[in-house]
Amino acid sequence: MKLVRCAVAALAASVAIGCERAKAPPRADTASPVRGASSDSTTALASPRGKWDDAAGPVLLAPTVTPGQAFVVAPDSATAGAQLAAIPHPASVTLFGRGGTVQIADLSAVADTGVCVTATLSAAPPPRPWSIGFIGGVIAPLPLDSILSPTDSASLVVTMNRLASALPIDSAGRFAGLPFVVHSIWRFTIPNGPLVAVATVTRQINQEATPLQEHTLIVAERGAADTAFTTAYSERSYGAEETIESREVLAGAQIGSVRAPALFLIRDYGDASAYGLIERGQDGKWRRRWTSSRRHC
Repeated sequence: MKLVRCAVAALAASVAIGCERAKAPPRADTASPVRGASSDSTTALASPRGKWDDAAGPVLLAPTVTPGQAFVVAPDSATAGAQLAAIPHPASVTLFGRGGTVQIADLSAVADTGVCVTATLSAAPPPRPWSIGFIGGVIAPLPLDSILSPTDSASLVVTMNRLASALPIDSAGRFAGLPFVVHSIWRFTIPNGPLVAVATVTRQINQEATPLQEHTLIVAERGAADTAFTTAYSERSYGAEETIESREVLAGAQIGSVRAPALFLIRDYGDASAYGLIERGQDGKWRRRWTSSRRHC
């Protein structure tokens, strides 16, 4: 399931954009190189899944094709049975939209098919489309804005291209010099903190037999006194077009009593998917906090 919210072709001749209206256009900026950014190359599949933030509740809820159903994702597959058994029926759930909307519903039933666990959600009126959900926890939405203004979009596309080009490339240098395509850009402001822009960027080698792609996720920040974005976090993967890991942002949130800024992602591997959490610590650094086991739903 490839979630592409905003298609932006970052070429010198043109920029094409189609997204929702941003609430407040950012200032024009130029890109700065990476300054102590956290980087997470995902070409190796043996990386640890990390630890779920318990302040976000016992499980994660992810949308299916209908708003009235949800995938129930246990943070630890080894103890999933106990985690799912501990969920009360009915359970009150909170559903966040990418733009910061909040809905309340009841989780009335859970069905385990042996592959994926799904839950039925009920509310009056019925749930509208949502992006991520929680049972309990201490968590608040962090609204994300997409980009509409051509001027703002063009500026951020140029910024993300420059930041992407400053990141380390694959050891063989196969993608060096190839143009980037920005597929989505989201932005938000951390309360009493910097403006943040999140982008997914790709490059491709068009080999007839085995096309190769490079996928990059960039989290960039710009402080109130700064004139340029700098890379605060990045992930980059390389591989065959059909199986390479890609990422898309589902929603933003503030977690726990410290209201840690966080982004929830879906990670797509072609034949499977996983959910992920990256979080900004009190030291101001973004880190890959947790990734679920892969699912074939």
